[in-house]
Amino acid sequence: MSSKYRFRVLLSAVIITIAVIITIACAQRDVKKEAVVIETSPAQAEAAQAPAPSPAPETKAKEAKEPQAKPAPAPAPPATAPAPTPKVTPSAGAAAKIPQQYKDIDPSLLIYLSSRGVLAGTGDPSGVAGDAEKIGQTEHPAAMELAKLPKDKYGLVDWAAAIKNGNVKPRDSLDPEAVVAPPFNLDIVIKTKSNFMNDVVFPHYTHTLWLTCTNCHTGIFQMKAGGNPEMTMPKIASGEYCGRCHNRVSFPLSDCTRCHVKPKEASQKTP
Repeated sequence: MSSKYRFRVLLSAVIITIAVIITIACAQRDVKKEAVVIETSPAQAEAAQAPAPSPAPETKAKEAKEPQAKPAPAPAPPATAPAPTPKVTPSAGAAAKIPQQYKDIDPSLLIYLSSRGVLAGTGDPSGVAGDAEKIGQTEHPAAMELAKLPKDKYGLVDWAAAIKNGNVKPRDSLDPEAVVAPPFNLDIVIKTKSNFMNDVVFPHYTHTLWLTCTNCHTGIFQMKAGGNPEMTMPKIASGEYCGRCHNRVSFPLSDCTRCHVKPKEASQKTP
């Protein structure tokens, strides 16, 4: 048997094998298609292909007129009464500890009490009232002690009382020929910016026993009632306005009631 013959036989076998494989594959594909067709019944196929019938116009109108029923609301939780707030009443022991001076003071003014239980600024001769009284308790120069000058409740020299009593007689000028200017008798009311502090009455008479008009006007104060609206106690304590003299050579600012003497006027109520 020649080699050519063998080659032809082998090639024929390969071709026959490929043809058999292709035939088997095609046969399996046809079997799968037939199985799908069998599983789907004719009735189901027709139902899938046929469109769903639309409702009649009368049915649509009835559905539009009839409102859809709303779902029933969920039942509300049972209402519970709030717990009563316990009423706090001061005990008899606590009421007994309240000092008598607190009971006699308007409750709206209690926040202005000093550490001694009295309204701040009214002074307390029985205790040391800050630096002013500490200075008053120190020794004064010999000339002042010998002059028997009057002193205020802080132990400081009361210069207004000293000049009124004739203990001191200040001159108006170093020039002996200068014309003596009489004191200017005019009181000015300076309204405070708070509702609890009395207004100030500024006496020109007492001040002009020592000073002339130009000592204050207009370098310190405007020559007009209410002409210094920016004046405040912090500014005075820092050395402005009244603080140019008071708390330095005149009586201290802690003696509030020597200036704040005019009670606040009651507001006029219109009918």
